Amino acid sequence: MHEKSTYIQQALQELNSFIEIPDELKDHITQQTKIITQAKMAIIEYENDSDGGSLWYLVRGVACSIQYDPVLAEERPVLLWKKGDILFQPESFFENKTLQESIQLWDESILVGISYFRLKQLLHHYPNLSPLLARTYSIRARRLSHRNSTLAHPALQRVSDLLTAYPGIQTKVKQELLAKYLHIDRRTFNVCLKQLHRT
Repeated sequence: MHEKSTYIQQALQELNSFIEIPDELKDHITQQTKIITQAKMAIIEYENDSDGGSLWYLVRGVACSIQYDPVLAEERPVLLWKKGDILFQPESFFENKTLQESIQLWDESILVGISYFRLKQLLHHYPNLSPLLARTYSIRARRLSHRNSTLAHPALQRVSDLLTAYPGIQTKVKQELLAKYLHIDRRTFNVCLKQLHRT
C-alpha cells in the first residue's frame, strides 16, 4: 500500500503542475487507481476494444502506442512513452469510441491506472479535471507532429534524436523494435549507434 501511495504521489505531482488538486480529490484518486507491474512485451490495451480503457501513468519502463496498418497488414508503432508520461486515448474517452491503439510495454514496467469508468465518475464530481484531460489532445498532436517530422531526417539524426529524448533506451528495448519505430532496418540502426558512440 505504501508503494502504491508513493507512485500515486509522483503522478499527482505531475498533475499539480497543470491544476491545483485539492486533498479530497487526491484521496479519491488514490482509492480509485490501481498499480500494475508488467513484463516486457506485455500488452495492456488492445486496439478496437469496446470495453473501455484506462488512463495510465508510467512510473517505470517504456511503452509504445501501436496501430494496425491494413495496407502493410502489420502493426506499426505510433508513439513512444517513457517514465513520467501519461498514456491516455482522448478520442475513446470523450467520444465513446473503441480504443484507437494498442499499448505494448517495450520494457518491464510499473504503471498506475484508473479505468475510464471510474475517471468519468471523478469528472462528474470534479469537473475542473476536464480541461486537463482535454489538454491531452494538443499534447498528443504536438508529439505526433514532431515524430512525423523527424522521420524525414537522415537515419543517423533519427537515432541521435531518439537517444537524446530517451537516454539509455537502446539498453532496455530490442534494437529491432527501435529500428522499426524509426522506419529503418536493424542493421542501419546498429551502424548509426556505433557511429554515435565513436563521436
